[in-house]
Amino acid sequence: MFTKKLDAWQSAYAADLTVFEPEDSTHPEYDAMQGKWDKYRYTFEGGSDFIGKYLKKFSTRENTTDFNNRKEISYSPSHAKSAVIDIKNSIYQRMIDITRVGGTPTYMSAIRGENLGVDLDGNTINGFIGRLVLPELLSMGKVGVFIDRPILPENPSLLDTQKKQPYLYMYKTEDIRNWSVDKHNQLTSLLLRDYTYVYDDQTGLPVKETINYRLLKLTPAGNVGVTFYNSEGETHGNEIVLNLTRIPFVIFEINSSLLTDVADYQVALLNLASSDMNYALKSNFPFYTEQYDIRSEMAQLLAANSIKDSDGNDVDKPGTSSEAGKAKNYNTNVGVAQGRRYPANLERPAFIHPSSEPLLASMKKQGELRQEIRQLVNLAVSDIEPRHVSADSKKEDSKSLESGLSYIGLELEYGERQIGEIWSMYEKSKLVPTIKYPENYSLKDDETRRLEAKQARELIPVLPSLTYQKFMAKQIARLLVGHKVSNSEFDIIMKEIDDSLIVVTDPDVIIKDFEAGFLGTELASQSRGYPKGQVEIAKKDHAERAARIVLAQTKAADMKARGAEDLGVEEDAGKREKDDSRGTSLDVDIKDKTRGKGR
Repeated sequence: MFTKKLDAWQSAYAADLTVFEPEDSTHPEYDAMQGKWDKYRYTFEGGSDFIGKYLKKFSTRENTTDFNNRKEISYSPSHAKSAVIDIKNSIYQRMIDITRVGGTPTYMSAIRGENLGVDLDGNTINGFIGRLVLPELLSMGKVGVFIDRPILPENPSLLDTQKKQPYLYMYKTEDIRNWSVDKHNQLTSLLLRDYTYVYDDQTGLPVKETINYRLLKLTPAGNVGVTFYNSEGETHGNEIVLNLTRIPFVIFEINSSLLTDVADYQVALLNLASSDMNYALKSNFPFYTEQYDIRSEMAQLLAANSIKDSDGNDVDKPGTSSEAGKAKNYNTNVGVAQGRRYPANLERPAFIHPSSEPLLASMKKQGELRQEIRQLVNLAVSDIEPRHVSADSKKEDSKSLESGLSYIGLELEYGERQIGEIWSMYEKSKLVPTIKYPENYSLKDDETRRLEAKQARELIPVLPSLTYQKFMAKQIARLLVGHKVSNSEFDIIMKEIDDSLIVVTDPDVIIKDFEAGFLGTELASQSRGYPKGQVEIAKKDHAERAARIVLAQTKAADMKARGAEDLGVEEDAGKREKDDSRGTSLDVDIKDKTRGKGR
C-alpha cells in the first residue's frame, strides 16, 4: 500500500540530478514484496521458467544427470493461473454493463476502439482493462497505467489535437520502482523502469533491449517534471515539463494478490507431478522372474556342461571346480515366441511390475491440491472485502465471492475515473467522463440474460413515461446483444430506439390497440418495423381481396345446379357454374382449370 509520508526529495529538489542512481532507488515496500512478486509472476506465467525455478531434486542420491532428465519430462501444472483466469472472466463478463457518459470527444471515440483505440493498438477501454490490467491486478495485486500524449506544437490546431490524442500503456508492478504521495494519496514523485529496443541503423530491426528510467515529480510551480535516465544514472536530454497539475499515472491496487496462498500449492503440485512422470516412465517396464531349486543348481555346477576345448568345440566331460564358474549361461530368452520349462512344485515363471499404489496415492493428493487451489483463490477474493457482522448483512455474507468481485470492480472504476480526469486535463477540457461499474457481479449465462430481458420487456407496456420505456429498451439491448455486436452496430441500435415513436412493439398489443381504435394503420405499420409505403400497398391489396370475397358471396349460384330442381331459376345453371369455376378473373394466380378428358 502507498505510504502517506512525504519523501525527502522535496527538500532536495534543487540537487544535481546527475548523481541520482535510479537503479538503486526502490521503495521500502518494493524491497519487502520483491521476493513474493517473483513467486507470483512465475506461478501465473508458468511454463519452463516456473519449472526451472521451483523444480527440486528428490534427494542427494539423485545426481545431476537424472535430475536434468526428469526436468525434461516435467510439466507446469498451471491450476492457480486457471483459477485466477476464472475470476478475471467473471468480472470481464459484466464489463458490457459498465456505463460511460460524458468526457471529451477523443476519449469517447477512443474507448470504443476508434482512432487506434485507447492504447494506439486498437483496444477498447474494456479490452485494455480486461485483457491487460485485470490479469495483472489479480495475480500481482498491483498494476500501473500511464496516460501519455505526443508533444504538441506551441499553438496546436484542432487537427494537431485530434491526431495526437492521449493514449494508455501499462506498467507491471515490478517496474513501479519508487513513489511518494501526499496526505490526499496523490502522487508527488514517481520512478518507473522502462524497456526500450536499440535498433540497427541499416536494417531498422531491433538488436537488443536496454533498461531506462523516468522520474516524474511535481515542481514547485505545480507542474509535472519528467527526467529520463539510463541504467548508469546518466540523464537523457533536459527535463520535460508537462502542463499538468497531476502526475499522469494511475495505480490499481487490491490488498493482496490472489496467489498469496496458492503459489506454494502450485510448487508442490509441480514436484509431485514430476515425481509421478518419472515413476510412470521408469516403472513401465515389467521384468521376468523365475523360481529355482538350489538342488538342481548344484547338479548343474557339478555337471559343468558346455565346456569349450582349446579349439572352441563343446566337450562332454565332468568339470572341475575351477571350470564350473564358466561352464554355463543362465540368461533366458523370453517373449511371445519363446517357451520355458520349469521344475515341478515351483511357481510358474512370470512378468511382474512395481506396485501402482504410490502413484495412485500421489494422483489422489494432486487432485486434492487442485481442488484446494480453487477454494483458496475464491477465499482470497472473498477476503478482499471485510466480512460484515450485522444482521442485515448476513445475506451479503452468503455471497462473499460476489462481494469480493464487486470490490475489485470498484477499484477498476476508481482507476478508470482517474484515467478519464487526466485525459481531460491533457486536452484542457472540463468534460470529465462519468463511469459507473455494475454493483452486482453475479455470473450470467445467456439463459439468465434472456430471463432478465423478458422480465424487463413485460414491464415496458405499463410504464407511463416514454423516456423510461426507451431506457428499459436500451437496457434490454445492452443485456442481450451488447457483448455480441460491434460498437457501430450497437450505436445504431441505440439511435433507432431513440428515434422510435413508440417502444411497445408486441404484435398482440398492437393488434388489440388497432382493433380497439387506439392506433392508426400508419403508426401500427411503423411500430412493427415495416418499410414506408407498405400501408398504401396493403390497402390496395386488401380492397381487391374484399372485392373478390363480396363477388363470390353475392353470386347467384342457382340451387338447381345442386340438384334442387324446385329452387332453380335458370335452365343452364349447371353449365354456367361450370364456366364460372373455370374463370380466372378473381384469381391471383392465373392458370387453366380445365380438367383432362374423362373416361
